[in-house]
Amino acid sequence: MAVPRLTLTMLGASGSGKTAYLHGMYNRLSMGVQGYYLYATDPDLDLDLAEHWATLRRNGTMPKATSEDPIAYDFVFRRGMRDLMTIDCVDFRGNAAVDRRGTAKDVVMLQDRIAVSDSIIVALDSEHVAEWIRHGTPGNQERFGEPMEISRFGRAISEVFSSRLDAGDPVPGVTVLLTKADLLAERTGMRTSEALQAAARNLGNLLPWLAGDEAEGVTMALCAVQLGNFGGAVQTTVDASRIAPKNLHLPIIFSLRHYLSEGIVRNRQEMARLSESLGASRGELAALSQGFFGGLFKGTQKDSARQQIDRLVASSSATAADLQKAQDRCRDLDDELKGIPIFRDGRLLTD
Repeated sequence: MAVPRLTLTMLGASGSGKTAYLHGMYNRLSMGVQGYYLYATDPDLDLDLAEHWATLRRNGTMPKATSEDPIAYDFVFRRGMRDLMTIDCVDFRGNAAVDRRGTAKDVVMLQDRIAVSDSIIVALDSEHVAEWIRHGTPGNQERFGEPMEISRFGRAISEVFSSRLDAGDPVPGVTVLLTKADLLAERTGMRTSEALQAAARNLGNLLPWLAGDEAEGVTMALCAVQLGNFGGAVQTTVDASRIAPKNLHLPIIFSLRHYLSEGIVRNRQEMARLSESLGASRGELAALSQGFFGGLFKGTQKDSARQQIDRLVASSSATAADLQKAQDRCRDLDDELKGIPIFRDGRLLTD
């Protein structure tokens, strides 16, 4: 089975914490979590990310927000010594999805990028999510001036989803990333797990295009993550002693799980097509072999039919092997994702 290449796009409102998440995720996975590892293919980028994390650990300096020049990362994700996938990841600045076209060079770039993405991470600041929970998880959020910019992100993504569904193509897997998860408990007065359950049960009110009746064809995971217990407000410097990373690897695990599950569907479709072709070729060979004159005068045609059968059998065997490997990997990944709320077609599958 070839190592898949996954196109991953990260977006979120300004100050949502997605860039800090990416740095923390890389640090955690570069050291290994449950046997999973991530490393940058560019050694200089690996050193840059390591130095940024060391600076955070040493004096609490947070990574700088992304500018109008999106930052591209090329990663390899592996389990033990085995590469599971390569990741083409691009981090866009906050609000790149909501600015007017033509006002900044990354606005059109982002729309083009979403169109070819296999996976999208949408970062929501848990401070704002907690306020939504405290107010009873209402729907019909204001379109303009809402701090998470949800409806405007929704339009940018749903346009791509709609065109893919119309073409019969799968839509990207989506991870809704609740950053700064320590604020869920602090701002709601609930335990973090209780606040997350409340968010999951009512997510269709907040994100109808991912977790409601409008979410046809969408598979989405809700993942609460944190770098530490830093409290509220956007901070350029934090108390380094309060760094306490949680769940930073799970969005990458889910992205791979979704990518493999889409491959399983395609492999099953290919198996059905090959089976049909194989049946037709065997029928053709049987027809060519009927009767004395068929066997005597149609040797070349029969040889061609046999060769076609051999090719189809070999393709079927290779596809079946890829299918089995993908299913085995999915089972391993499912163990990591236990307890993570996952939605499909707007319906909550796990709680």
